[in-house]
Amino acid sequence: MLALLLVSGLALSPPDTVVLDVQSALGRGLDASPILAAALHRADAVAELAAQARAWPNPHLGLAAENVGQQSAFTGLTGWDGLEGQAVLTAPLPLGWERSGSIRVARAEDRIAQAGGEVAELQVRAALIAQLGAFLRQQALVQTAREELGTLTRIAEALSLQASAGRAPTGDAARAQLARVMAVTGLARREAELARNSAELARQLGLSPDTPLRIETEPCDRSTAPPTGMPGVEAPELRIAEARVDAARGYVVTARGLALPDLEPQLGLRRTGGQTGFYLGLSTQLPLFDLGARRLSAARAQEQAALADQEEQASRWVAGHAAALNTLAVLQAAGESFGQQWRLDLEQTVTAAEARYELGEGTLVELLDSRRARLQALDDYHAWLAEWWGARTDLARLEGRPLDASLLCTDPLREIP
Repeated sequence: MLALLLVSGLALSPPDTVVLDVQSALGRGLDASPILAAALHRADAVAELAAQARAWPNPHLGLAAENVGQQSAFTGLTGWDGLEGQAVLTAPLPLGWERSGSIRVARAEDRIAQAGGEVAELQVRAALIAQLGAFLRQQALVQTAREELGTLTRIAEALSLQASAGRAPTGDAARAQLARVMAVTGLARREAELARNSAELARQLGLSPDTPLRIETEPCDRSTAPPTGMPGVEAPELRIAEARVDAARGYVVTARGLALPDLEPQLGLRRTGGQTGFYLGLSTQLPLFDLGARRLSAARAQEQAALADQEEQASRWVAGHAAALNTLAVLQAAGESFGQQWRLDLEQTVTAAEARYELGEGTLVELLDSRRARLQALDDYHAWLAEWWGARTDLARLEGRPLDASLLCTDPLREIP
């Protein structure tokens, strides 16, 4: 009799609920991310500037006319014959290495920007996966809390009727009502947390924050790429550090080139006294006061700083990978406790207490305690599952593997060796 009262139904989604699988949600979040869009636009802008850096400097054209309106007074000639002036074309001719150094810097900055776009995408993916994981956990906990409230409500109603008929102690009926009220408040807290997660997830998916969501997952697949045990040497952060070293070396080349003055050959026509002739000239900077030694020293110091930053980034990446690998190993070892026997124990704990209560060998307190223990065990499991998802994501990120929907698979214990 009591066993029949303990059967609970699944809560149905509202008709207007948006149902997505993890892969669809992830793709939608990437498409809707303004952070990712901004990073890609910045990368495009830097790529254009890198292409612009390869252009040669434009020549200068100078035009000058003299004696305008007073030709006769100055030259004794009138009209066009009395005009004097010149037309000179000046073409900058860089002799140093500042051009090649500037191009090298621009190309390095382009690589930095492109890798920065990859970093932005990975960060958005990781944030979406974390938000989806938090939502999935709360979604499961709300479902469990609803089922528990339904069960405790039926127990309380049954005991209340039995107490009214004198077939059950009034104390048991009162205790069952208190347990039901605790389940109500527990469900309210779970639903409030789910509402917060849902609003944030809906925002990241480009939906209205009040859109009801339901996310579905797939079972884990053995074909999913396993941990490699090696840090991702092609990680965009490491490529950014390498490109920054190259940019710093480009600044060194530029500083050396600036120490050599550029030439500016001039070619034109000059008209004087009614006669026209070619004009040839050459201008350059005289390095008398600024020899660029300090500029070169500063560029070399920046190069050493970039090398130190690269070394720090590489060592931090290796250390982070080792920590993530150990974290996942510890969590997977702990997860073996949630095997088939754990599932049997989870149900038998409640069914045994129910049977003892129906036979009069157990108390209502024992029955309610067993249900609380079951609820806590499920909470622990979902907390562990969320941590396991996070550890898988961190390790995949550090190994340069894709951050995709397979990281949020369910029932992972069946797939853990």
